[in-house]
Amino acid sequence: MTRDTPTHCPWEHIEPDGSNLTVEDFLSVPIVRIAAHLKRFPGSYASSAGLTLPQWRILSTVAHHRSIPLKQLAEISASDKALVSRTIKELASKELVFTASMQIGDRSLACHITPKGTKLVNKVIPLARKRHAELLLTLNTKDRVRLYDILHKLQAVCVDLD
Repeated sequence: MTRDTPTHCPWEHIEPDGSNLTVEDFLSVPIVRIAAHLKRFPGSYASSAGLTLPQWRILSTVAHHRSIPLKQLAEISASDKALVSRTIKELASKELVFTASMQIGDRSLACHITPKGTKLVNKVIPLARKRHAELLLTLNTKDRVRLYDILHKLQAVCVDLD
């Protein structure tokens, strides 16, 4: 299949019980394939900053929020708490972030970006924006808007199903 060649859509007519869908027709298949490519997508700009992919994802999320509770950071980054905790420790050892109690006497922690972390993100984020813009601009405006809406609808449904 080429990028410009439309294929027959197996989702055009779906039986209520899904009996006419093959495993290859399941929604998860193309999404997982795309996700696998997108997981590697930031590799070039993350490595240019001396970071692993999980480190870049966490650092850029913290930078966007400036300060964020660790629980929320795990949710937003779609990472498990153990990975977030380990990655925060790695970033803290590089003096890119630090953690602190959210309130006096509170055991929950928030992650904060340091000036050094901000400087690094500000250096790398233009490369990240350019790569993502290039990918999104392969779609016309109408398709980009539709894709955005569809993905958010599906995400909401998935959250409701959990």
